[in-house]
Parts: sequence; structure tokens; C-alpha cells
Amino acid sequence: MSMLSDMPINNVLDEEFKLTTEPVVMDNSVEYELHEIQSDVLNQPTGQNWRLQLKNLNAYVNPARAYLEISCRMQDNANPPVDLGAGTNASIQNHILSLFQRATLRVGNQIVETVNECHVAKAIVQPLLHYSHDYAASSGTNEMFYADGPGLGTDKTPYAANDDSATYNEGYRRRYDRSNGKDFHAWVPLSSLFGFCSVDRVLTNNQFIVELERSAQKHHVLSAAGTETVAIKKVSIWMPNILPRSVVDLSLKSAFADGVVSNYMFPQMQSYTVLGNNGTNNFRIATSSEKVLYAFVVARSAGRTATTSASETLDNVQTLELRLNGRQYPSQPYVNLLGETADKARAYSDTLRYMNRNYDFSSGIQLSYEKWLKTTVYTFDFTSQPEANMGAPATIELKATTNVQIEWSVCVLSEKRAQIRYDGGSAVVLVN
Repeated sequence: MSMLSDMPINNVLDEEFKLTTEPVVMDNSVEYELHEIQSDVLNQPTGQNWRLQLKNLNAYVNPARAYLEISCRMQDNANPPVDLGAGTNASIQNHILSLFQRATLRVGNQIVETVNECHVAKAIVQPLLHYSHDYAASSGTNEMFYADGPGLGTDKTPYAANDDSATYNEGYRRRYDRSNGKDFHAWVPLSSLFGFCSVDRVLTNNQFIVELERSAQKHHVLSAAGTETVAIKKVSIWMPNILPRSVVDLSLKSAFADGVVSNYMFPQMQSYTVLGNNGTNNFRIATSSEKVLYAFVVARSAGRTATTSASETLDNVQTLELRLNGRQYPSQPYVNLLGETADKARAYSDTLRYMNRNYDFSSGIQLSYEKWLKTTVYTFDFTSQPEANMGAPATIELKATTNVQIEWSVCVLSEKRAQIRYDGGSAVVLVN
């Protein structure tokens, strides 16, 4: 008899045979309402910084269900600013989060997460690679996300008859229709901005502060004249306050009294931009103590202004590789990226593998090869790395050759960890 016959096996009944199983009712909350957290400084159309602080520390809140509300209006750069004339060729770029340069999340007096260069990480890379076609055509539009193509054309010909071209930009035209001569509004899940908020978990007895810093005009305005500005009329967070049922409330308070430890592991996306050279580029991009998972490289014109700031990338990169702690990625570097080459097709395939992890190509991706060529994001997979690198400081270097001067943006996706220790009535936040 085979030794496999002695293998231990768990016998589990199918649901149809569980005659005594009782029905299950989710006994969670009796009230779940969104409460508005307004900026400390209200009505700041020309402001540069916003600070939003949760005042009621005793409430049960869930940041994973929270939203960031942003209301804006396009204006000229006069002093004081005035509304644009009808038909003025100007709007914002790509996504509402292009308005911000930096976003910081503080929990319990600790900086839990900082997002550098939101206009790259959260307004270009993340929407293009994380949004499915259905999401980009529905919920993404509530975030003013319409992917940029080249050009500034806004002619009135129906969208279907105008593919993106040097004189027509479908994404820009749709944002223009939303913003021309009127206020425009966006609701963004807070989890889209901060990876910490992607953890679906109740938080209480902690300071919760979001700080936002406006980006430069060329990062968020796209216009023919290049003189327009964005008046940010309102920034607020809508946070769900939860009133749990008595049995859940008692369970939570008992856990807090016993000194429960709440562990968080979440993705953090940072971006770093440097000005490259015409010819050989070889420079260090970032140093981080978190586990680096992926990096995304975006190459744009070094002379960008509001009139030439569309998210399109330049087809002027010939060779490209990244090094993580001295190890080369990809193992076979891209040596010919000019034009529609075999390396270009491989680079798109590498990006597809990130968008369709586990090779699930049925999830409705929205970035076709043709659209990827117009907003090229090169993807580098660092998930396979020596065990000695795990948790150690990570040094990333970019090596490339080009035939023009390029502004390089390297967006780094890393794994970050935090811990909240509840001890009776107080809480301590630890961050790696």
C-alpha cells in the first residue's frame, strides 16, 4: 500500500448536508454616516496648502470608505483672478490629483505616508495602470480622469470621429467640457491617494490629519496661452462615522482594554523627477528603507510648460535599464526603444503583466498598445530580488541613452508597514 494512503485529510461537508447550520446575520453597525472634515483654512482659491484634521478622536471611523472632495474653477492669472472668457482653451491635466505636488498623512502624531509628486504618481501612473476600462469610463470620470493624448485640439466634431492626434486630445476635450466657464467637482476615494487608507479597518482614538500642497502650474494646467490658473474653491474629506451595535462596541472596547495591536501593510507610491542629459544618462533616483516592489519610468520633454504639458511621453529613449542595489532590471535590458521595435513590444508586455497580475487578462484593462505609445510608462518588476535586500535600504539607479534632453520621472511602488498599539484609552503609532 502506498504511503500516500496515510496522508491526513480534512473531511468537510458540503453546504447541502449541514442540516443544523444556523442563518448568519452581520451584526455590525446601526449608523454609518459621512461627516465632512473641512480644511483649517477655508475659501482659499489661490492657496498653496491645505490641512484637514479629524476633530472627534473618540469616533469610530474607517478611512477606507472616506472620500476627498475637490471643487475648482478655471481662471486667468490677473490680480485678482477673473473667470475665463467663453471658449478659452484651458483645463486641468489628466486627473484631479494633478493639482497637488505632495500629500502627507499623519496618524497619532506620526507621518504614516508621504506621496511625493502626486501629479506624476497619482495623476498619470496610477490611473493609467490601475484603472480598468470600465472604471475609467465610470468611477474614474468622477475623479476628472480622462487620459491625455497629444495636442490641445477641442473642435466640436463628435469624439468617435476624432482619435487622438497632434491637433486633437480626446481626454483634454472631455475635461474642457466639464470645466469651461463653470465650477467642476471631483470625488476621489482617499484610498486612491494613500495606501494606508486601502486597509478596510476601523480607526479610533487617533489624530488623523491630511496635508496637501499645490503643484506648479505646468503640472496641472494644460492650455493654449499658458497663463490660466485653477482656483481651488473647496477641499474637504468625507469620513464615515460608525455607530456600532452594542455587541460590536463591547467587543471593540474589550480589545482596546486588553492592549490590542493593529498591524497595517500597504502599498506606497512615490515619484522622483530629475533632469537628464542629451546622450548618456546615469544617475541615482531614490533611496528607501521599504521593500521596493515595482518602478515605473516616465520620460517627458525637459522644456515643459502649461502649453506643452500633456502627459504624452517622448519617443526619444533608445536604451533603458534600472538597477536595484546593483542588480540590473530587466535581466535583458531594453537596447532599442526608438520607434515600434521588438523592445518596445516587450516593454508594453512587461507593463501588461503588472496590470494583469497572475496573467488575468479578463479584468478589462484600459491601456491598449496604441494608447500606451502615446503615454508610455515603462514598468520594472523588482519583486524577484535577493532575500538580503528585504527591508534593507534600497538604492535605485537609472541608466539610459537618449537623443534629446529629457525630464525623467521614476515612480516607486514599495511595501510599507505600520502598527497601532491600543492600550486602554491611548494609542501609539509605529511606522517602519
